[in-house]
Amino acid sequence: MYPLPFGPMGIAWGRRIRWIVVAGLVAAWFVALAVDVGGNGVHLLLAAAVGILLYELVTVDTPS
Repeated sequence: MYPLPFGPMGIAWGRRIRWIVVAGLVAAWFVALAVDVGGNGVHLLLAAAVGILLYELVTVDTPS
């Protein structure tokens, strides 16, 4: 398991990656609604984005 394939990641990089994923999920949700693909399952994209944002709220940032 250790050493991990990637080096240690800073708090800022982790937050940036989460926000990029949220923006991508919301954009994919809008596109899927506009193209009318995926039926009701497309709302899971929005639910995943909200879940990531909730995770962002409850995590405690401890400087490394």
